[in-house]
Amino acid sequence: MHTLKLGLIREGKVPPDKRVPFSPAQVEEIKQRFPNINVVCQESATRCFSDDEYRALDIEIVKDISDCDILMGIKEVPMDHLIPNKTYLFFSHTIKKTTLQ
Repeated sequence: MHTLKLGLIREGKVPPDKRVPFSPAQVEEIKQRFPNINVVCQESATRCFSDDEYRALDIEIVKDISDCDILMGIKEVPMDHLIPNKTYLFFSHTIKKTTLQ
C-alpha cells in the first residue's frame, strides 16, 4: 500500500495566521486511523500549537516540505512560496455578493 505524505505548511501570509488545519491530537488520530498517511509539520514560530506539542506526539517537524504529496494550510499560499506540481488544500473566506430584489 502506497504511503501518502501530508504536510502541514507554515503560513506565509502577512500577518501570519495562527490557526492550523490539524491540532497535534487530530494528527495523532489520523496516524491511528489511517496508517498509510504520514503527516509532517513544517516548523513554525507563529502557529497556535508549538512545534514541541507536535513532537510530543512523535509528529515530525521539518523545514522542507517539498517531498510531501499534499500540502495543507489555512490561508492561500503566496505565489513565491508555491512549490510546482504540488497539491494544496487550504481554506478560503469568500464573500459572495447577494442581490436583494
